[in-house]
Amino acid sequence: MNTIYLDHNATSPPSKEHLSLLFTKISQCSGNPSSPHSVGRSASVAITEARRTIAQALGVDVAEILFVSGGSEADNLGITGVLRQTNIPLKEQHTVSTTIEHPAVREPLEYLNKSEGLNITWVKANEEGFVSLIDILKSINKNTTLITIMAANSEIGSIQSTKKLGDFLHFKRWGVLANPSDKNEFEELGQNLSEEVSNEILKKMHFHVDGVQAFGKLKIEEWFSPGVDSCAISAHKLGALQGIGALFLRRGRKFKPFILGGAQEKNRRAGTENLPGIVSFGLVTQELLSENWWEKIKQMDEFRNYLFQEISKISSVTLNSPQKNVLPNTINFSINEKGLRGEDLLVELDIKGICASSGSACSSGANLPSHVILALGKSIELAKNAVRISLSRNTTKDEIELALKSLRSYLIK
Repeated sequence: MNTIYLDHNATSPPSKEHLSLLFTKISQCSGNPSSPHSVGRSASVAITEARRTIAQALGVDVAEILFVSGGSEADNLGITGVLRQTNIPLKEQHTVSTTIEHPAVREPLEYLNKSEGLNITWVKANEEGFVSLIDILKSINKNTTLITIMAANSEIGSIQSTKKLGDFLHFKRWGVLANPSDKNEFEELGQNLSEEVSNEILKKMHFHVDGVQAFGKLKIEEWFSPGVDSCAISAHKLGALQGIGALFLRRGRKFKPFILGGAQEKNRRAGTENLPGIVSFGLVTQELLSENWWEKIKQMDEFRNYLFQEISKISSVTLNSPQKNVLPNTINFSINEKGLRGEDLLVELDIKGICASSGSACSSGANLPSHVILALGKSIELAKNAVRISLSRNTTKDEIELALKSLRSYLIK
């Protein structure tokens, strides 16, 4: 039985072609990157090549890319590391985030709130999973040192206004417009800021973006901005190896390192680099720079739209994902009929060789209702019975049809 894998927001398995290319590449540079001899230097060069490729994909400087163990570590550095690098006690700092963030953002913030009194404003999402930019701006005060928002939600796929917020902050900080036509809109948006929030406060304030689900699925100009100060990305969401990610940290911004020891990553992240992971990340990102990658993303979006329309016809289902302004691969729905459960559907699909999930892979094993679905204002029952399907750029129409057939056989009685 062939497996139909539809859980790519959890992880996107590397292709055989990628693994073969990676093995060839690694066999040529298997030394310690810190060693001075030729084998070590070849490993160091391979890391530099990967760093350069990822920087090119984001449109940033090579020195602004820091390799870490994954998206969660990158988010923790962009949050806790940033908050701790000042001499201001956390109880005197204020952070703005949203009610639909990934646990890698939500958990460190809640920990700092409980342990050290960090002040947090959780901006609510609407019923479709979108957070109002105006509500975010109204939440900023003179003590705000950090805003942290995901570019796209991992469970329902809703795309947030990180691009517009970044461009707005860049304009307010430095008077520079990424798009001259935005001036009037940004001047109006600025009226939502408190009078106590000066441009100098905005310059000091840090804007972190969780870009883990957006990177590689959305073109960079759709979610990234010169006003973004740091950003977390992850390799295994793209079809590279697990256990490797990167933090973009804009030049001039600082964080307090977590892992101390050697001088790797310019004294910012000690420990021998994950060479296979980094090379894998670079190879997949090189693909991302090609037109072929984005042609496949376009096709994936068409498949998602078709799947969305077909699932919407099933009366025992309530759709949680929005129809528009959504990741081109993500559909989330809840079962609303008594006697049918999301957990049972996932088991039924698995028996038939179809892999889907109930939400974020970092928390779905806890058997708790999705905090994201609850944040949309939906019931605990709907949150417990949520199912997520996430496609890849290589998902086929035949796989979509087989998945639909299995969904209908369980959901339509």
